[in-house]
Amino acid sequence: MNAPELEPLLQFVAQRTGTHLSRQQRERLAVELEKLGPGRALLHLARLQSREGALELARLLAVVSVHKTDLFRDEPQLQALETHVLRPLVALGRPLSVWSAGCSTGEEVATLLVLLADAGAHPESSVLGTDLSDAALAQAKRLSFSPEVLKRVPRELLARYFREGTLIAPLMARARFAQHNLMDRPYPFASADGPFDVIVCRNVLIYFTAEAARATVNGFVERLRPGGVLVLSTAEPLLEPVPELTTLRLPGAFFYQRDGGAPAPAPVPVVAQKPVAPRPPPRPAITGEVPVVLTPEDEGRKLFELVLEWAANGEDHPETEAGLRKALYLAPQLASARYLLGLILERRGALADAAGEYRRALLMLEAGRAMASSFFLNNERLKQACKLALKRVAPVT
Repeated sequence: MNAPELEPLLQFVAQRTGTHLSRQQRERLAVELEKLGPGRALLHLARLQSREGALELARLLAVVSVHKTDLFRDEPQLQALETHVLRPLVALGRPLSVWSAGCSTGEEVATLLVLLADAGAHPESSVLGTDLSDAALAQAKRLSFSPEVLKRVPRELLARYFREGTLIAPLMARARFAQHNLMDRPYPFASADGPFDVIVCRNVLIYFTAEAARATVNGFVERLRPGGVLVLSTAEPLLEPVPELTTLRLPGAFFYQRDGGAPAPAPVPVVAQKPVAPRPPPRPAITGEVPVVLTPEDEGRKLFELVLEWAANGEDHPETEAGLRKALYLAPQLASARYLLGLILERRGALADAAGEYRRALLMLEAGRAMASSFFLNNERLKQACKLALKRVAPVT
């Protein structure tokens, strides 16, 4: 089957997944579609668009899905989630509902169940895991994992909540699973048709087109309780304002809270503190003393921090791109700034320019020359985000 004949089918699968298909994904799909034989593409497209072809479409969607993860990935973000979101919610004393959207083979569902249990959540709390792949869900429902996938789980939690790699029965009973494509409406409800307290969708939107990501976030907002929290990965900052969401900027994490309510504040332990001596008055400058002068790299990093404030708040700030470019002029090795500039260019449709920024950032990271920043604390995760971004824009570069 020639490439022009396949193109309508490839475009349909891309539309149904909301993704820019990478070269590798297109090649995998082409292998599957070529089994149809010559001259069958349009007939098969009509079947995939019908109710009768739903199962076959699901199989093709699974071909382009990525199911590689482990438990307790991105520990700084999880620590912020547990400390600043889950524990304050647990203090409310009612059952909590959490949705893991794009749960893959269940690692994130298990992680959330363990975090809730360790925070003392109400025993009727639940975690819903959804994915578009039936094969991934079949594995997820077992909630059983290999030692390699469990390597990040703290030892005490592994002993408390797992038996030979399988989540203990009381926690398994709190998990629900359902097949769902984030391109489809309506979105799931929590139990009893209620909203969710927390929605976690990490490392999913990075595969989506800007339009698909925007529609998905809007769908999440509809299913969040007022005061509920949306958790995305650090590779997925909301660069466009979402009126119903307020950014929670925490150490090592950005979260997004739906307006109209707030979790109860976390209890603060009372700690006896030593009296603090008053600070001495500022020392007058000594004639001839050399003032502290920031290096260009320091100035670039500080400017980048300011740009991050705009991006974290979802503000469509007119100086965002200009600020990033100036920060990179001062500090060219800020790989995270290059990645963020790439995101802005990609969402504007300047895909070739975006690919150039992603590629420069990746080269810095692979060479070990990238400067540290508060936006990406984990250079390995940033490296993977750059590779994924290049796959998204590869067909047009």
